[in-house]
Amino acid sequence: MATDAYKNIILVGCGGSLGGALMKSLLSEPTFNVTVLTRESSKARGSIPSTASVITLADSYPYEDLVKAFKGQDAVVNAINSFSVAEQHKFIDAAIAAGVKRFVPSEYGVDNNTPAAQELSSVFREKGMVQQYLRSKESSGLTWTAIACGTWIGWCLRNNFLGLNYPSRSITFTDDGEGYFSTTTLDNTALALNRVLLNPSTTANQIVFTSDFATTQKELVQTIERLTGEKWERKSISTEEAIPALKKAWENGEVSAGYGLINIGFTKGTYSGHFEPIKHIRNKELGLPEKNIEQVVKEALAEVGHPGFS
Repeated sequence: MATDAYKNIILVGCGGSLGGALMKSLLSEPTFNVTVLTRESSKARGSIPSTASVITLADSYPYEDLVKAFKGQDAVVNAINSFSVAEQHKFIDAAIAAGVKRFVPSEYGVDNNTPAAQELSSVFREKGMVQQYLRSKESSGLTWTAIACGTWIGWCLRNNFLGLNYPSRSITFTDDGEGYFSTTTLDNTALALNRVLLNPSTTANQIVFTSDFATTQKELVQTIERLTGEKWERKSISTEEAIPALKKAWENGEVSAGYGLINIGFTKGTYSGHFEPIKHIRNKELGLPEKNIEQVVKEALAEVGHPGFS
């Protein structure tokens, strides 16, 4: 462990798969003193272990209350919902005012800095703008690290993402289903965060790319079929038709369309979700356990309670 390891960590949000995984991982590291920041309306407060301190704020996250909550913290880890990421500008300002050393934004996906990704999805664009804002504040003394981990196959199987529909045993390919995307398990994503905070000097003011492996929708469904002996139905969407339709629906307030655009961002293979050809993957450097597609799909099938895998 580096001598500059951070000790006091505050996690914003512990609800959902990501927040819960990050909280569990942070609490497993004895170096850290973990505080969880929650909203008054959060239903996740009852699930926070007694080993974590808890600060509850009004749902609007008043700025002065954020500054007070961040005082004495070495790092702020944000796990805010993807459709609320633009709110992080206020958190960044509060972190600077409180003298925080490191800010980890709610990232955890594709490389949100590319024009193509930002043009496709407002979520990608807003995440990219948060990174841009963090870069503009580096002279304040606040450092940052964004973790880009691709997607989580287990989460996707549980939540009908990547075109997967487990209950109906069907998959909807994005075009031909041969677009590559990088993947990291939730456990390895959370462990990567721990390693970043334990060795902060090696990850300051940069995006840390992780990937257990890259795959395609076709390879993924073929692996599921081989392991389960079941045949899945294949469908497909044309991005030429789907993207304009989804953008229009998103503008009309349909949240599901937002997820549809994010899904294309991963599965098309051309929106910066495939790291291996162009990015430095940090798994080995961070000491993350190696994973392969068969192992991860087995774990995902266990998560959904598939017979023989639980």
